[in-house]
Amino acid sequence: MKIAVLGGSFNPPHLGHVLIIDQVLKYTDIEEIWLTPCYRHTFEKKLAPIPHRVAMTKMLTHHKIKYCGEEIANKLSGDTIDLMEILQKKYPQHQFSFLLGSDNLDGLKRWGRWEELITNFQFLIYKRLGYNLDLSKYGLDNQGYKLTFVDHPKLITSDISSTQVRERLKNNSSIADLVPEKVEKYIKDNHLYY
Repeated sequence: MKIAVLGGSFNPPHLGHVLIIDQVLKYTDIEEIWLTPCYRHTFEKKLAPIPHRVAMTKMLTHHKIKYCGEEIANKLSGDTIDLMEILQKKYPQHQFSFLLGSDNLDGLKRWGRWEELITNFQFLIYKRLGYNLDLSKYGLDNQGYKLTFVDHPKLITSDISSTQVRERLKNNSSIADLVPEKVEKYIKDNHLYY
């Protein structure tokens, strides 16, 4: 089975994630997407407690979208290559790729063992507004790198981020147009990000 891993802090998960998932399942040969919250952020960003991020992430799952807790269960550092190697060993019957927003291309070379990662694992890059799509600008145009753009116009219209959600909450503004209804209720019920 072809599985795309969507890793992230999910702090919180939002409708941008939902749009990416929907488009990747509709317009690529990916059969399932595994949502994988990080144990801790690679660059030490402050996150909501793990149980809350896991609970909210699971609210996005259905028959083709699964929760993957390997990074948390193994208390990984946040280096994506560690997660991908664990998945490859544990599920050799599957072919794994990793979903990446084009906003992350500029910092990709700061990732642990980044070159080995993008040489050994396929990366599906979804477009984010305002971010350059020229791989040569980032020094990532090597033919051996497995970087492929997911080309669908709806993906570039999404400019929703977890940061935007948290900022709205701090300003007591509505997040109804940014997160699924269940996630919004969970955030309010648990007084997160206020």
